[in-house]
Amino acid sequence: MRVRLAALVATGTTAAVLLRGRNGSLGPNLALLTIAYAALALVLVIDWRGHRAGLSTALGPALVAGCAVGLLVLAVTVPPTESGDVWAYSWYGRVVAHYHANPYTTPPSHHPDDRWAQHVDRPYQNTNSVYGPVFTAVSGGGMLAFGFSFLAARLFFQLLAAACVAAALLLVWRRTRSTTAIAVIGLNPLVVVSVVNGGHNDAWVGFAILGGVLLVTRDRLRWAGLVFAAAALIKVAAVLPLLAVGLWVWRNRGWRAAVEVGAAAALAGLVAYSIAGGTTAIGPLRAAQLHFSGPSVWKGPERWFDPGLSRWIATGATGAVVVFTLFLARRRIDHASPALLAGGAVLAYCLLGPYVLPWYVFWGLPAFALAWRSRLTWLALLHGAVLHLAYLPDPEIHGQPLTPLFIRSPLQRFQLDLFQIGVPLLELAIILAVIAYSLRPGSEPEEKGRSAPNLLRG
Repeated sequence: MRVRLAALVATGTTAAVLLRGRNGSLGPNLALLTIAYAALALVLVIDWRGHRAGLSTALGPALVAGCAVGLLVLAVTVPPTESGDVWAYSWYGRVVAHYHANPYTTPPSHHPDDRWAQHVDRPYQNTNSVYGPVFTAVSGGGMLAFGFSFLAARLFFQLLAAACVAAALLLVWRRTRSTTAIAVIGLNPLVVVSVVNGGHNDAWVGFAILGGVLLVTRDRLRWAGLVFAAAALIKVAAVLPLLAVGLWVWRNRGWRAAVEVGAAAALAGLVAYSIAGGTTAIGPLRAAQLHFSGPSVWKGPERWFDPGLSRWIATGATGAVVVFTLFLARRRIDHASPALLAGGAVLAYCLLGPYVLPWYVFWGLPAFALAWRSRLTWLALLHGAVLHLAYLPDPEIHGQPLTPLFIRSPLQRFQLDLFQIGVPLLELAIILAVIAYSLRPGSEPEEKGRSAPNLLRG
């Protein structure tokens, strides 16, 4: 009974945040989301305890599926409440469909009289597309078909995000038959509010990474390489899960199989970027590499040291992400499935990347759901929840940077401290905890040696 109530509370409070809309005040939204995350955590804890005791919980698949579908429908119905990225997506698609130009060299400011360009948030008026050729093709096709109105364009991106999440839920259910694994995604406020309601293409990335993991477990290696390439051709950071899973394939299937995955992905990437303009499409990524988000562990060093060192700090951050990805992969390379390796690579980026936003967490969430009882999965869920709360927009200072200059209340001060201090400290704590546990004498990687069905069931 308790687990059902917790699931309903998570659903109700998440729905309330959506219904409050873009102008919902900060205090109630923070409270509602905190309750939603606590209720979701309770669902996980109850199921975990029941699993250890050999008992089944009363959380039925019909209840979870109904709540998840209801939240997805509501998330699409309501205009974006937290982010205006959908309008940047629309613009990049419009550049291709309407102007027949290159979105990697045509920011909104080049067409100041275009009403779509005017709809793009001010910070991105001079920003070229930093997304890969797959995103460019899909957004261009979407705007060609649905670019006749803002409503149609918004619904296109939101429905596409919802479809990817729904497909991920279906794949996770078919693989695990675990209602709690479904709840990790379908009842998660981060997924519903930030990813689907925001219409973010991160839903495409997470679905593709999940597909790549499942294809590898079925030894469909070339297809897996192509699917991982598709993820990286939306957002280039998806190369990290490809690297981690490639190591797993090398260890468990041999070097020929690893070459097969890598060659398929590399060939797809080369062809796609050649069509998109080669180095022209890569140029905006170089500029984006120097951007640091507030909660990043690198924001402090970037702010404290000489601006000329920013490139070196960004390079160091990239190196740290790769090293931590390899560390996490090494500890889980003998697992029966590469799910945790793919999720761990995303977690490494979210903890140590120079520029991270809440919806980035979804890249690895579907893969993590395949083994949701893992400690690594729980740490990823904790980080995502805190990151989401830190980024929650405040209508009182909408459009202004989150700095002491605009702080007017103790609640705003609390969120600023969470944004600038709390999240980086949590990220460092998670990194140190993972390293300490992994290096503890006698410690063994989670799930090592289990058969594939058992691993994927928990």
